Amino acid sequence: MLLYLLRHANAAHISPSGKDIDRPLSSIGIKQAILLGDYVSTLNLIQTSIYISSSQRTRETETYALKSCTNNKEFQDELYLTSSKELLNFINGQNTPNNILILGHNEGISSLASYLTDQYIALNTANCITIEFDCVNSNEISGSMGKVIDFFTPL
Repeated sequence: MLLYLLRHANAAHISPSGKDIDRPLSSIGIKQAILLGDYVSTLNLIQTSIYISSSQRTRETETYALKSCTNNKEFQDELYLTSSKELLNFINGQNTPNNILILGHNEGISSLASYLTDQYIALNTANCITIEFDCVNSNEISGSMGKVIDFFTPL
């Protein structure tokens, strides 16, 4: 089983509304997201369930980075600025044999990758890590079980 963890591309420091959840991508972020999309288009995501935080910056990252994906994509409010523990509970709760891709935020995304692989991992904006597990269902994934098989950084 594979788990893809993507961090959103670079975002503006403030939003027109003043709310963090509404921060759009910066011009650098758009370039990062396009490069991330080029990378994602090389992945075989046919048997992959895709879950995306509902923030503006993750939605915009999805537009560029996941444009080649024909999979059903689900936007999840509960993935907005969530902790690594909550992310793991979300993954386990999907109870699926499919691979999983999550497009979300730090610190939770990096902390989860570190916990699952038992090594320090820092995901910068528009990074993607692919972690492999020797299990057949997402409800079996837990700490120190994962092996990093790929890491993408756009710039």
